[in-house]
Amino acid sequence: MVLSATRRKWLLTTFALGRTKYWLSVADASSAPFFLAWEIWVRHSPLGDVALAGASGYMLWGLSEYAFHRWLYHQRHGILGDGHRLHHEDPGMLIAMPWLITAPTMFGLWYLCAVVLHLPLASACLAGWLAGSVWYSLVHHSHHHWDIRQSWFRTLRAHHRIHHQFPEFNFGVTMRLWDTVFGTRYRKRAHLPRVEAGSQP
Repeated sequence: MVLSATRRKWLLTTFALGRTKYWLSVADASSAPFFLAWEIWVRHSPLGDVALAGASGYMLWGLSEYAFHRWLYHQRHGILGDGHRLHHEDPGMLIAMPWLITAPTMFGLWYLCAVVLHLPLASACLAGWLAGSVWYSLVHHSHHHWDIRQSWFRTLRAHHRIHHQFPEFNFGVTMRLWDTVFGTRYRKRAHLPRVEAGSQP
């Protein structure tokens, strides 16, 4: 079913816009400690394996963040593209993926992988992935609302501000790694002719 522009706007306004919905989307990732506790005290997984799986989940989040941002949020049609365009038009707007979608999705994925399929270290990996999601939310919020002067944050903020100027570059928010891997990291000298030619969407 293809939603009309009016219907998509109503859904965004009702479920994705506003301070309460915005911060609930961050708090909903608090299920990460539950997943971690399940791995340690129910599955009795070795702590070293748990730490490694959690770190792997965090790195997987970085790739997910890049993929969602580049190929879903920057699509020309659809509700995800509509919502992200609102953010580009007004970076200070409080808009987020509704927790009514994210929370059931994550618990459903956890139940399938950890309880039904008994995949080793699935809970720890999901905990790391969710930790990355929380970190992304805080870092992205800081870029537009806080003035953090620590040099590493300033570098990430500059990276993200370039994306707002040239939307075909710098899709990573918490990691620049994947922009380098996929060739979308903005390098002024290399990309200036393309930008001046108006190639950015």
